[in-house]
Amino acid sequence: MPAQLSTILYISDYKEKISSGYTVANAIGYTRLNSSDLMQKYAITAFYPVDNSKPCYLPEIKEGQVLSISNSKFSQGTNGELEVSYFI
Repeated sequence: MPAQLSTILYISDYKEKISSGYTVANAIGYTRLNSSDLMQKYAITAFYPVDNSKPCYLPEIKEGQVLSISNSKFSQGTNGELEVSYFI
């Protein structure tokens, strides 16, 4: 069941491909839980228009980036990771 989250995470892996007029970005992000050494893994999917004349309000995701995510929808993936999707 989807819910909303707010967190700061580190992008450790990034790949993209072109599909149906959009660039589909897939990234893996991590955040530290509380003040412990436990980490939460995020599987992130973002869709960017290939046509640069179309408006896009989502900044490009890059490997090594630190992102602040707020009020985003997510669902539980496999092996305890969270799946987050972004659309323009």
